[in-house]
Amino acid sequence: MSANRSTSGSRGSDTRSGASGTRPPQPTARPRSRSAATQGKTRAGATRAPAVRSNSERGRGGFWRGLGLFVLAAVVAVLVIGGIVYASMAASLPDPNAAAARGRDQSTVITDRDGQVLTKLFAEQNRIDQPLSKIPVELQKAVISTEDQRFYEHTGVDPLGIARAVVMDVVLRRKAQGGSTITQQYVKQAFVGDESSIKRKVREAMLAQRVEKRYSKNQILEFYLNTIYFGHGAYGVESASQVYFGTSVEKLTLPQSAMIAGVIKSPGRYSPYLDPVAAKQRRDTVLAQMRDEGYITAAQYATASQTKIETVGLKSAPALAPYFVEWVKSELTDRFGSDQLYRGGLVVKTTLDLSAQKAAEKSIAAILNRKADPSAALVSVKPGTGEVVAMVGGRDFKTQQFNAAVQGNGRQPGSSFKPFVLIAALGEGVSPEQTFASGPAKLTVGDQVWRVTGAHTGGGGPMRLRPATEQSVNSVYARLILKITPDKVVAIAEKMGLHKGITPVPAIALGGLEGGVTPLEMADAYATLAAGGKRTEPFGVAEVRNAEGTVLFSAKPKTESAIDPAIAYLTTDILKGVIKRGTGTAAAISRPAAGKTGTTQQYRDAWFVGYTPDLATAVWMGYTAEQEAMTNVHGRAVTGGSFPAQIWARFMRAALAGMPSKEFSRPKGLARQTICLETGLAATEFCPKTGPGLFLTELTPKTCTKHTAPEKLIVPDLVGMTKEAALAALAKLKLTAKVIDEDVVGVDAGVVADQTPNAGSVATSQTVVTLTVSTGGASKVPPKAAFSMPTQAQAGDKVSVDGSASTSDGSIVTWYWEFGDGATAKGKTASHSWADPGSYEVTLWVTDSAGQQASLTKTIEVR
Repeated sequence: MSANRSTSGSRGSDTRSGASGTRPPQPTARPRSRSAATQGKTRAGATRAPAVRSNSERGRGGFWRGLGLFVLAAVVAVLVIGGIVYASMAASLPDPNAAAARGRDQSTVITDRDGQVLTKLFAEQNRIDQPLSKIPVELQKAVISTEDQRFYEHTGVDPLGIARAVVMDVVLRRKAQGGSTITQQYVKQAFVGDESSIKRKVREAMLAQRVEKRYSKNQILEFYLNTIYFGHGAYGVESASQVYFGTSVEKLTLPQSAMIAGVIKSPGRYSPYLDPVAAKQRRDTVLAQMRDEGYITAAQYATASQTKIETVGLKSAPALAPYFVEWVKSELTDRFGSDQLYRGGLVVKTTLDLSAQKAAEKSIAAILNRKADPSAALVSVKPGTGEVVAMVGGRDFKTQQFNAAVQGNGRQPGSSFKPFVLIAALGEGVSPEQTFASGPAKLTVGDQVWRVTGAHTGGGGPMRLRPATEQSVNSVYARLILKITPDKVVAIAEKMGLHKGITPVPAIALGGLEGGVTPLEMADAYATLAAGGKRTEPFGVAEVRNAEGTVLFSAKPKTESAIDPAIAYLTTDILKGVIKRGTGTAAAISRPAAGKTGTTQQYRDAWFVGYTPDLATAVWMGYTAEQEAMTNVHGRAVTGGSFPAQIWARFMRAALAGMPSKEFSRPKGLARQTICLETGLAATEFCPKTGPGLFLTELTPKTCTKHTAPEKLIVPDLVGMTKEAALAALAKLKLTAKVIDEDVVGVDAGVVADQTPNAGSVATSQTVVTLTVSTGGASKVPPKAAFSMPTQAQAGDKVSVDGSASTSDGSIVTWYWEFGDGATAKGKTASHSWADPGSYEVTLWVTDSAGQQASLTKTIEVR
């Protein structure tokens, strides 16, 4: 190769250093430390006879001489062996004059977990090589500035880059990134391959130097630009230009050239189809490097960096699970390299469940069925294994290649972040039934005032943490995070699967993160709860084999304990209430499930993240291009409890169809206790309303201090009311009633004729008010009440009661039901559901045509 070859864009001479043939000066002999004339003298200059060495001294001298000879022999052996190995490798190197192809390409096959083919990958077969003269100078300079700034100065190898690669591969056991020259990259792509080994690195370096000797720099740059991988199966700049911009490379603009050059570093991370934000940042970095290298002016940089990236859209996409396949391709490219992925005939088995994937796609399409609807993403993970079984990154891959499920900086999680605050609080000893003020609040944080909204029901009185979670009360959670500190919340969130580096500020309690989260992260974190506190890193590639069937990779997911199992179960128990009676009732799927809604300010993001023991699924909804408010979608504002909860429920029903319903496994370390539903403390006999509570064994609540004696009440005037109205009035005051039926002259049947205690009397919650109800005196044979109902039920489930069996000597005209929790109903049959577990008395009152009444009471256990 001529030392004075012409190079376009060269910034210096291409003459080789030391090529003149002048022999370097040889080193002189090393001077002796002491002359023979002075060796026998003392410090004072007197002469003495040389000392006689002992046998031990002579032995030590022999040892060191022997060691020196051994080391010299070893060095010589290494040099000889190294020379032989070098000569052998040099003899086996491919001819750089030969065609770049290394044999017949084989398609890579990607399948779902059951072996059904999702897609086949292969390199672009219609690639058109372009001469350097037709490749824009801006593109050439963009590639040189970002990939190899000393391209026109080195001889094909960067010694520091090779040393760094050796350290990464051998010492740190990590895949080397960067350090290779353009010549080395070309050699690797065209001749050597992506195998990560010292031998490959050495072969690559040797062949790069041969290429440099045989071809000019411009020829090498032309080879490189027509060979290198640019993502989405595109090899070479012409193919890349068509894939990204739908035009020939000759017509590329400066910002387009910079974007294509930026993709080379990592097509899986910097493709504008996969991550527009990262692609623009990378393009602008390349432009800045071009400016700093003097290839473009500051004005050109300013104009180009303000240009929006507008792509032509992918013309071909996987027919099945396109977002998941693109995610997997990115992972495979990082692990095996683009050449092996697109040419090596790999067989890739993924974790995808194709039936679940289709259910995910159909669920989104069924709910968001209008053209102007926002986008949505869904990720579903198996708790305990980390297997991603379904992934949807947007409503339509053809129009939106950006995968909102895994890519970008994520989106604000809103209240779906609150469980991390709850878990941290439980770990710090906060009771799940502790009360907090629930009204709107102005909280002082440092020198600032933090304004937060209160409970939707108004009031603002004390609210227990459990119902505050179910109703997603911001003021309660704002006070909670200030109590336990944001640092503890961030630590928990990161352990459970969210990315590192979340800024620990109080606003995260309400989902106000500086960055954002992805559906994959949220599904991962909630799967930790479903798995009883154990977190397994999610993955999509289960196994990779080569064309001969040899296993190249087998997933070994890492599982670690993230949170205490008892805290995980207690959190799940609370989040089940979100679906049963809270903000997420639209997510009910008729099997044990837990979850949390999330809605951000101005309705820009909406989430529902939930789980069963078998699946953890995150659903996000929003606009991917802009932070646009979703205030009018199908005529309503979008909250996490609306469309996202509906999508989640629809998907989960389909994905879990045919699988047995499971309860979450309860670990040790938990205790149930009856509590006062007003204070959250252990109930006394005087607490007006009680219910079951679940606690960590060592943190059961103290006895209620508010209800230590009967409450004082004023008995109302009930005389003259119908029996039904009187009973309702007493129930409202939480007073117990007793009814006595008597013939009272002058008083119509079914009307209260007398009461004890009298109206205006002071009563307590223990007072029983006796009502004397007139029978009208028309008949001496009262009716007989009878009804049927189950003896047990689940909280939240509807229970039917039937009073058809009631009898009378005349005819029954009214059936009146009391359900023991203050609710009533009329009619021969009725249905009712109890919100809280407990034991309830159901009473049927019947009235016949003569006005006589009878009643019957039965007990039902609600679990």
